[in-house]
Amino acid sequence: MLKDKPVAVRFPEGAQLIRTAVDRPDYQDAYAMELLPGMPRDPAAWTGILRDAFPIAAKQDGEALMNVSTAGLDAWASIVVDDKYVTLCSSVKTNAWQSRLYWGVVKRVHPFMARAMMVRTHRRLALATRNPV
Repeated sequence: MLKDKPVAVRFPEGAQLIRTAVDRPDYQDAYAMELLPGMPRDPAAWTGILRDAFPIAAKQDGEALMNVSTAGLDAWASIVVDDKYVTLCSSVKTNAWQSRLYWGVVKRVHPFMARAMMVRTHRRLALATRNPV
């Protein structure tokens, strides 16, 4: 795994909250990045991946779960931090033809946006770790 690039992975073992957040999801993905020494191990410190726009709905054992539902989608995101990696997990269920249409467009850019947001937050936290105030 590369230290500066997110890699597509399966949900990590610690992703228990997101596994139960959506009944029969239509879409799931996960991207992981290697943690650098000194980076936070608290998943709440990583919510900037989603621009802190969504409150934490649940937190347990190194995982923070956020409800990111929009446009009729039942959508959840999870940040899982273990000893080596931070992983952003997504799970989506469409509930109507409008949400299927919306997701049909959004899912094409979702992987690029998820990885870009992870890189941005990883860099920000790496800089904060190197230059404590």
